[in-house]
Amino acid sequence: MKEFLVFLVGACFGSFANVCIYRMPRNKSIVFPGSFCPKCRHAIYWYDNIPILSYILLGGRCRYCKKNISSRYPIIEIITGVLTLLLFQKFWAAGYYCEFLFYFVFTLGLIIISGIDFETFLVPDIIVLPLIPLGLLGALLCENFFIPQSGSYIALTRFFYSLSGVLTGAFLVLFLMIIGRIVWKKEAMGGGDLKLLAAIGAFLGWKGVFLSIFFGSILGTVISVALIYSKKKKWDDYVPFGPYLAIGAVLAMLYKGNYFLSLYFIP
Repeated sequence: MKEFLVFLVGACFGSFANVCIYRMPRNKSIVFPGSFCPKCRHAIYWYDNIPILSYILLGGRCRYCKKNISSRYPIIEIITGVLTLLLFQKFWAAGYYCEFLFYFVFTLGLIIISGIDFETFLVPDIIVLPLIPLGLLGALLCENFFIPQSGSYIALTRFFYSLSGVLTGAFLVLFLMIIGRIVWKKEAMGGGDLKLLAAIGAFLGWKGVFLSIFFGSILGTVISVALIYSKKKKWDDYVPFGPYLAIGAVLAMLYKGNYFLSLYFIP
């Protein structure tokens, strides 16, 4: 029962993430007006706005204009609910309440960033930039903040480890941008990726930066090749890398990164 309630709370935050994903790129308030159908603009009442369930009961269509509701809405709600439950089990259940709160906000930010980047090819500064000082603050306040965890870090040491992650993420993307311009005559990664990887470094340290790139690159390559061979993408089409970096960061955060790092002889 407790796990279901945690999932439900996470799904509700997923509903909020959907609002941000739709409204932020359009420069609309995320508070006013209330929820509405993007097709017919009709207000959506509470009984049609229950995460996941309302989409199923409505058959994926607006009650008023009968047009399809994007499947993105229940997908984001399910993903947010599942990740909230995993974070709860890893941190809150172990007594790491501070870590849970900071990593929950981080994860929610990654979901919003990924949704916007996937649709617009832009990483929103209003979400990604505040994550950097938030990660640095979490390093100061939370004793078991980093994944891989180490109880030996004192607050100041944790802070500098977090700062090293910010610098590693930023300079690594900057290096790849320069190499891309020289070798491929185009940007391999964008400024948004630089800010996102810096934010990931703030929460996961420099090891988490490399893990996020590792996981993200594998996943991005597999999906991109599949899209190309299914004729949905061309070889020279731009593919947003932000969502794959976000998935890599979540994997590095939830699972023991020391094992993967040891495979590449990083102590």
